[in-house]
Formats: sequence, C-alpha cells, structure tokens
Amino acid sequence: MAKTQLESAKLESPVKKPKAPSSSKKSSPQMMIIKIAVGSTNPCKIEAVKQALQRVLDRKLEEEQKTKEKEAEKEEPTDKPRKVVLDVEGFGVESGVADQPFGDEETRTGAKNRAKSAYEQYKLKHGSNPALAIGLEGGLEWSSPMDEEEDEDSDEIIDTLWCMAWMAIYGKRRKLLVELLASEDSKFYTEKQKPTYGVAKTGMFPLPAAIAKMVQDDMELGDADDKLFGRVDGKKGNGTVGILTNNAVTRAEYYEQALILALVPWIRPDVYGSPLEAPPSPGFFGHLICSSRNGSK
Repeated sequence: MAKTQLESAKLESPVKKPKAPSSSKKSSPQMMIIKIAVGSTNPCKIEAVKQALQRVLDRKLEEEQKTKEKEAEKEEPTDKPRKVVLDVEGFGVESGVADQPFGDEETRTGAKNRAKSAYEQYKLKHGSNPALAIGLEGGLEWSSPMDEEEDEDSDEIIDTLWCMAWMAIYGKRRKLLVELLASEDSKFYTEKQKPTYGVAKTGMFPLPAAIAKMVQDDMELGDADDKLFGRVDGKKGNGTVGILTNNAVTRAEYYEQALILALVPWIRPDVYGSPLEAPPSPGFFGHLICSSRNGSK
C-alpha cells in the first residue's frame, strides 16, 4: 500500500470537525471531537481512558506549538489554534473470559473482546463507528512463593499472587486521527482500512497473602479486596493498587501508562505496519522527508 503524508490528512468520521459560524475570528480555536467507546461502564476505567488520550493529545499539541514558534520566526503562521474534545462513552459488554481471568493470554483476550464489542455496540447505537474502542481487563497470575511466606493459621506455604491488567485498543488508522495522535517524527505511514489492535500490559505487583488465600478459595479479587479492607465496590474507586499504595498510584493512573503504550501504533504509525511488511530503510524515510521539504509530490 502507498505511503501517505500526514500533512495531506482529510476529515473523516468519526473525528468530527464542527463548522465554525461565519462571524468567527481567525484566531478562534479549531474544534475537533474524537468519539471513543469503552468496553466498561466503570467510572475509574473511563477516567483512565480520558487521562491517557488527553496526555497523548497534549503532547502532540506541545510539539505543534514548538513547530509554529519556529515558523513564526520566519513568517506569520496561517494555521488556527486547535482544540480537541474527547467524547467518551462506556458500554457494559462481556469479556468472553472468566470473571476472574488468570495469565496473560486469558486476560489479553478479555481486553480485546471488550474493545471489539464496544466498537460494535457503538455502531449499533449511533449508526457509525467510533474513532477507537478500548478494552481494559484486570487479571491475576500465580508464581512460586517469593519469600516462602506461610499462612499464619497453618503450615501451608502460599504461592505469590500477582496483579496485572491488559489494555486493548481497536480501530482504524484514519488519516485525521493519526494526524491528531502521531508523533511529529512520523512523517509517513501505511493507511489501514480495516480495524487493528494495539495492546499493552500494566506493571505487576504482588498481592497480600490474605488476598491470595481468598482467591485460592475461588473468590474474585474485587470481593477479596472488599473483605480484607472492609469496603464496598473498591474496584469502582481507587482499586487494590490505590489502597496498597496509599493512593500514590490510583487505579486510573495504573492503567494510564499501559493505555498510552497500546496507542503506539497510532503514535508511531511509520514503524507499526502489517507484520508481513518489511519496514522501510532509514534512507527511504530520509528521501521522502527531503522530497517533502523540497515541495515534491
């Protein structure tokens, strides 16, 4: 497929560009709305999605501002300032895996299923596709005991239970969406007409032995957390990671970095193509960039 210049991006739904009134001034911000579907109605997960996307958008705007400042030294910039608004909607979809998934494969599958289901549910409700659909799935993983910690009430040695989560982002690499998210270093990319996945995993941390014992007895992590810490629906608040770190890391923050990593195929589309495609050589990129600067098309 032909390589596409980011600078030639055209407006395509579901990234909306509202029409400005005729009386608007040239200096008024150019507003764009990005439609996002999330495979959960959990407010903590929705907030994590907003924070991650906003961080990527803010970083891109910082890059553009630096570029404009350099251009302003030579001539008056003609582009209007831009404002990007996130329209995030949650959907109560099924993960297609166990209520308490274990291991990377099952947890990652749950995240991907949630993302794709949210994409489909958004289309059924609105008659159009979202720009991106996102699935977040928490999981657990057993390992041999780290310190041979024993249960206080028995001589049983308890295996270490690790907490982690997988993020999955599903959607097309549309021109305008890539223009809004991609690094300034990404001058060219291969446009994908079919939806694709971006996935990433959070960091892992060991859970208390008391929680591990309850999970071992077939209790879900959220229920075990509530029982140990004497609270209700902690997973809709700061989560296990929040209460264990005294909110130095909230549940939303815990997800945020992994969500950004799952966005890498949209942030650096120049190096994330089809696995069957050989990436262009550095010389190829240098030739294209030089040609673009010299006005060649």
